Amino acid sequence: MQAIPPPVLSPTCCQFPVFRIGAFGESVRSHHFDFARLEKRMSLLPYPHRHDFFHVVWVAHGSGHHIIDSERYEVKPDTLFFMSPGQVHDFQLSEDATGYTINFSSEFFSLQLQNKKILHEIPVYKPESPIAAVYMTQQQAVSLRPVIDDIAAEYEAEEGGYEDVLRSYLAIFLIKASRFAEPVACAEPAMRALMLTRRFKALLEQHFRSVGDAAEYARMLRVTERALSEATRRALGATANKLIRDRVMLEAKSLLLHSAVPVSQIADQLAFEDPAYFSRAFKKHTGRSPQDYRQALANLHTESPRTPAVRPNDS
Repeated sequence: MQAIPPPVLSPTCCQFPVFRIGAFGESVRSHHFDFARLEKRMSLLPYPHRHDFFHVVWVAHGSGHHIIDSERYEVKPDTLFFMSPGQVHDFQLSEDATGYTINFSSEFFSLQLQNKKILHEIPVYKPESPIAAVYMTQQQAVSLRPVIDDIAAEYEAEEGGYEDVLRSYLAIFLIKASRFAEPVACAEPAMRALMLTRRFKALLEQHFRSVGDAAEYARMLRVTERALSEATRRALGATANKLIRDRVMLEAKSLLLHSAVPVSQIADQLAFEDPAYFSRAFKKHTGRSPQDYRQALANLHTESPRTPAVRPNDS
């Protein structure tokens, strides 16, 4: 696992703090994937807040309510909640609540799989109709529990190739949970900003290689560029142009990781005017040049597997 960065709070998004995975403290092993018991995490962060990662919660036992982007959901035993980066949520749970939390970055899926759209093809995270809450029957919960148990076991063991196994188990978990979703659980947020942002995100996945201008997306959506950026800022805490840059750079990282394609060709594939401009943009985004980034990843792959550290507080 890579070293955990300090838990960073960002004041840029409205009045709500934005947390990284590392904000959960020393128990976090990676800034790309994290698994923990719900009861050990609920009191660590102030509510309401946003995340810059995907957040899944399984409330196995307990009651209360959960507000996600102004939509209120009742908490019942065996309720699943799914949140995307940038969403505002506020959790109120009974003291006897138990369950599980899974946190993962977009890179956890996208940098490692050939199908970069896989996360947005899973029904619970489809941009145009995401599912915020799933209320499972007892039979459904029983069928899903072995998957969460496998995730927990793999996460604790940290054996060779475990991150790939975790990715597979997580995909199974999300797909099975999607099958349990009832139409009533797929509550559509009332805010027009959220609806416009979802349409924009769907278009972005289709055209990010060729369209890098928020104004062009606004024309496709038949709104003004200002209206689009105000919508994405309200829904996700970022302008449309920033979301475009983030998606393009995610693709660039993936190409640097998984291919020997020259930097000049990557720049061309991502519609940059010239390789030098791409290199400057990439370094501004990541702090490294494309060549340094590729070399650092190559060095990681050639290192021998480390022995998992023993943590005194691990149960």
